[in-house]
Amino acid sequence: MTQEAETLTSLVAERVGDGRGMTYREFAEKAVDPETGDSPSRDTLWKIRHGKSIKVDPSIVRAVAAALRLPRTRVQAAAAYQYTGLVLTEVAGGMVLHNPAVEGDTSESRKAVQAQQEREQEQQD
Repeated sequence: MTQEAETLTSLVAERVGDGRGMTYREFAEKAVDPETGDSPSRDTLWKIRHGKSIKVDPSIVRAVAAALRLPRTRVQAAAAYQYTGLVLTEVAGGMVLHNPAVEGDTSESRKAVQAQQEREQEQQD
């Protein structure tokens, strides 16, 4: 049985609100992008919490990850799934974004990730 991918809304809903670990006010105060210092508007955070459409921006994803104290890749994967329908899967030490209906043999994906890693290593050497 395949586990349903997380959404940005589900990550926030599990942790923010009455009886959860954080109030909406605390969430808004803690939602600061550690790279830019930018904070999403309260309206944007409300839309995320209620499953409404937003203009997804890396700064927003980083701010939500910081507020929820979750790994950035987990929040990125949740945002990708919610807003594009794609899932993020670890393959051969790398990450692959793909259609969730694609299952089974991942050998081609593994080869592609390994080839990219080798190219990056060669550039560093």
